[in-house]
Amino acid sequence: MQAGKPLRWITGKRREQLPACQRSNTVRLHQRGVSLLEVMIAVLVLSVGVLGAASLQLNAIRYSASADHATRATLIARDVLDRIRANPSALGSYAAASVTGACSPNLGGVNVAAQDMADFTQAVTCQLPSATASIVIAGGRVTVSISWSEARIMANAGDTTLVVSSVIR
Repeated sequence: MQAGKPLRWITGKRREQLPACQRSNTVRLHQRGVSLLEVMIAVLVLSVGVLGAASLQLNAIRYSASADHATRATLIARDVLDRIRANPSALGSYAAASVTGACSPNLGGVNVAAQDMADFTQAVTCQLPSATASIVIAGGRVTVSISWSEARIMANAGDTTLVVSSVIR
């Protein structure tokens, strides 16, 4: 557009040369489809916002489930350590214990240590997904290790391991 020359509209006449009733129509002809474009942009912005909110919700659910598993594993480990502390005379009965497999009902035991191990086995296998656990006693130190799968929460996630150690006197 050259400076000083007025715009020519669709009719080829200057705006000032058109009757007043047609002046507003020429502006409307140039704005056809603008409101549709505005609506499409608004829908695009809204859809991006909704997708962002859905992503936040999905991540919140994932991290909540992961935190729940970690809390359960901590409670199970602390429970078995408290049971070992309460029964120090049978410390050897807890040594080298290993838990694997699917959830099975508590079969009980013939003594306190056997019952404690049956409860520990049931808690690990039934409350955590694909869990394994072990108890190692070296001197007076008891170490409880619990591992569980995070594959249901996040694709290609490895196992998570919790290790809790305590000195039994």
